[in-house]
Amino acid sequence: MGRIKGRISKYRKTLQNDEVWEEARRKVKIRDDHQCRICGSKIGLEVHHITYYVDGSSIRGNELNHLKWLITVCNNDHKKIHKDLNHPLNPKNKFKQNGETYKGIS
Repeated sequence: MGRIKGRISKYRKTLQNDEVWEEARRKVKIRDDHQCRICGSKIGLEVHHITYYVDGSSIRGNELNHLKWLITVCNNDHKKIHKDLNHPLNPKNKFKQNGETYKGIS
């Protein structure tokens, strides 16, 4: 069963009220100049996990030590990233780029 439009996923719910995640999001948005790193939009911004694992260990809850694996994107580009397994920011792409070195594709 797919995600119901408008209903927050269980994963996203776990991020709510998470102080570590909120601080990581804030730092990433500042680094990325509060704009989508793909299209430059300043509307509908989200912070995307480029990967969830580093050296076989989950970064979940420890994002402040792995800011390079997070990037600011607009909600439209966030959807595109997850639909395209070859996108350089897709967590399943084994040739993914990190948020510090990613130059954009637009």
